Amino acid sequence: MLTDGVVGTKPGLSRTRTRIFFARIGAAIIDFIVLSCLQIWISTIFGVVNPASGGDQYLFDGDGLGSTFAGAAIIHPVWLYLIAFVYFFVQETLFGTTIGKLFLGLHVTGMHGERLTWLASLLRNLLRFIDMLPLLYIVGLFSSCMSPTFQRIGDRLAHTVVVPIKATPAASYPGPTVLKRYAILCMIVLVMAGFCLNYMYYYRPPLVIQGWANINNSYQFNAQSTIPPCGKVSTIFDDIVVNRPIHLLQTKTPIWNGDAVTYPIVYADKVTCTANVTLHWNGFLDGWSVSSVRIDS
Repeated sequence: MLTDGVVGTKPGLSRTRTRIFFARIGAAIIDFIVLSCLQIWISTIFGVVNPASGGDQYLFDGDGLGSTFAGAAIIHPVWLYLIAFVYFFVQETLFGTTIGKLFLGLHVTGMHGERLTWLASLLRNLLRFIDMLPLLYIVGLFSSCMSPTFQRIGDRLAHTVVVPIKATPAASYPGPTVLKRYAILCMIVLVMAGFCLNYMYYYRPPLVIQGWANINNSYQFNAQSTIPPCGKVSTIFDDIVVNRPIHLLQTKTPIWNGDAVTYPIVYADKVTCTANVTLHWNGFLDGWSVSSVRIDS
């Protein structure tokens, strides 16, 4: 088998295998950082703040590590898994490697050093979510340690192996092909980024209002006869609240005014109430935030 001398399965090559082992760990760390930044950015655009009662929210996000969120906007874990799948599948299908692997001089090939096929890439990345169980890729790490070619479960079933790029040049794509694919991928990413930024400015405000209602409901309010049926606006730890748990019923047509937008809303506690929630634009880094709430009835 061609990869024997590459991954260190022959006698006297255990040092090579050790180097590949630590290179793969380093590549995984780099990919984890890049992927986590991407997931967090997308979550801040399409997610909703929903503080868990009694503690931070905890979920798995498709990169092998659980994440805790305190007052941060999050999206459903299914979308986080999909982002992780696309991140690895697209890169490995187009280039045979990822940002982390490329930085450490690694790529994915077939068992005989041939170029990775899209079907093999699909299979190994679908099974990635089994390898990452229960946490920190423990299943994949155990499988790799039991394999002479350091294969996780996805590699075993897809008949792939991660090896140094220099050791299997036949599996690499020609330079012009790589540049052309990178150019097309960059254009697609730029178009998607533009869509996300447009959504963030024009369509995210209703999600911010839903998040505000969730934050309001995360506080424990004492039943007070002095609080009107529709609530009373006050501030708790910089959060604007109405001192009553509310159920958001409707968000009406907004009124735009420069870097601010006001949404008439309908909500209910003991009675149906109306209010105006004003949001302020803080730029693309911080997005929208609730600046004032005025209860009408």
